[in-house]
Amino acid sequence: MKKKKGWLSLLLAAGFLVGGCSQGNNESAAPSSGSGNEGTPSVTDNGSKDGSPLAPAKLKIVLYGDESNRMKELAKTGFYDVIKKEINAEVEFHFLPWTEYGGGKTDLMLSTGEDFATYTDANYMVKSVAKGLYADLTPYVSAAADLSTNVDEASFKAFQLDGKQYAIPVGNKPNSAEFYSALVRQDLLEEAGMTQVTSLKELEQFYDKVHAIHPELIGYANTDARRILQYDYTDKNLYWQNDFIALDESAKDDKIISWFETEEFKKYANLMRGWYEKGIIPKYAATNVPQLQSDWNSGKAMFWAGTAARPFEGAATISQAVPEAKLVNYFLGSGRPKISRGTYSTAFFVSTAAKDPERYVMFFNLLQKNQELYDLFAYGIKGTDYTVDENGRLTKINTDSLIPDWLLMNKNFIRFDKTVPDEFIAEYKAWDDGAIISKGAGFNFDNTPVKNEETKLNGVFTEYLAPIGSGFSDYDTAFPKALDRLKAAGIDKYIAEYQKQFSEWYAKQK
Repeated sequence: MKKKKGWLSLLLAAGFLVGGCSQGNNESAAPSSGSGNEGTPSVTDNGSKDGSPLAPAKLKIVLYGDESNRMKELAKTGFYDVIKKEINAEVEFHFLPWTEYGGGKTDLMLSTGEDFATYTDANYMVKSVAKGLYADLTPYVSAAADLSTNVDEASFKAFQLDGKQYAIPVGNKPNSAEFYSALVRQDLLEEAGMTQVTSLKELEQFYDKVHAIHPELIGYANTDARRILQYDYTDKNLYWQNDFIALDESAKDDKIISWFETEEFKKYANLMRGWYEKGIIPKYAATNVPQLQSDWNSGKAMFWAGTAARPFEGAATISQAVPEAKLVNYFLGSGRPKISRGTYSTAFFVSTAAKDPERYVMFFNLLQKNQELYDLFAYGIKGTDYTVDENGRLTKINTDSLIPDWLLMNKNFIRFDKTVPDEFIAEYKAWDDGAIISKGAGFNFDNTPVKNEETKLNGVFTEYLAPIGSGFSDYDTAFPKALDRLKAAGIDKYIAEYQKQFSEWYAKQK
């Protein structure tokens, strides 16, 4: 706890130094007071740092996906009452389709000056900050004092640019080796007479045996398996910064890798071509990728890319269609440490048009403040939406989604359903044991010098490289033309600029 307070105080000190010149057009935002060496100020319920009453405020929180009926009810009742009591604010929860995340309607709301907050990733943050669309939250981090004790320090650093905090991270969960494991339908595996899958050969054998029993099922419910198959096409411990750039985490240097120009990509693409021709990736995936997700959710697929939490997150959905479904993570190799980007689920930004950025940060703080509030936002009203037994196991009375489970997930507060085995919970909590933080964690690329090249490269990726990497196109036939397009779009300039910025940042981490 003391360590947390120490790093937070240092961040606050930096915030107070820049706070006077970083308010932008937020004249109505209450400035932070005090200095970094005063420690972390506390925020009283329905009061400011100095204990004075907070003026009423209205906030707009954008979430993505479908809004359930119970969420609509609680937004007007249980959530409303607690938020009003805690920070004297009224919150409008506004849901958008996932297609609007990181662009679309979200960008429109930002560019037209709407007062709202929603979540972001690091790449979207960099682009938006460059356009002046995100509020600098550094002066207001003290309003997230409770959250900062329950969210890792590295997660805060991941959303900083030039020492300024542009988004507040939420969540604290095992995140290492995301999508590097194969999430297998264990019930199908056992039906096929197998007990485990620890290699590519065994995974393909699993597909063959289940396909003979259930020809109506598809194999892999995705088009990207570069992480899962890494043990078969490279000796490096690759970790991707974006679609174009990877790092070798086993090398103690700052060298970045132009992924599509490697022999590893060629080997990987040929593996995926084999899966596509074999039928492990269904033929319809070439024109209808969203159907893969639907098939997985309805129990019509054999395996998916795994994470620490997916065995119980995925089972909750699939079991509605296939009650006997059981999911288990398997790595198709061993001997390489798991790589983590940090333990956060996501991070909330506040638009520069917001009248009261600090009140938004106070709201973020409520999401990870204590067990009582976590239970409310994640599970609803005790006795009405859920019950908890003497062992802390959860039973949902109402299965409607509230604030998304994945967003809030914090290992300090999460409650497991009675159906989750004790051994899985132990495995989940120990998932990050021995993991290492990526050497690129916290680095955020400024694409301004190569913005035009990046736009062109993204077009080449969509039209040429993604189909090759998914196995839809044959590497030997399609790659020469794709490489020509990649070069013409400016991949060399892009790589050089990325390497320059990364090397400068990497040197400062020593």
